[in-house]
Amino acid sequence: MTPDTLERVRRLIGQYLKIAPETIGEDSKLEELGLDSLGALELVFEIEEEFKIKVPDERIPGLRTVRAVCDGIEDLRSA
Repeated sequence: MTPDTLERVRRLIGQYLKIAPETIGEDSKLEELGLDSLGALELVFEIEEEFKIKVPDERIPGLRTVRAVCDGIEDLRSA
C-alpha cells in the first residue's frame, strides 16, 4: 500500500465519519470506526470517484479494514 493511497483513504473515511484522519490506523476495522453497512457502501462510491475505479460488488464484503481497502484499490488500479 502506498502512502498516497493510505492518506487519501484515511481522508475519505475521516470526512465521512467526521473524525480526524490521523486517528485512523492501517489496521483499523471499518466497523469499529463506526461505519455500518450502508456507510460502507457510500464509502465505496466515494472511493470509486476519488480513485477513478469500479469496485466489483463481490469485493465489497472483503473491505473490512483500512489496509484491505487500500490493497483493494491498488489491485484494481493495476489491473
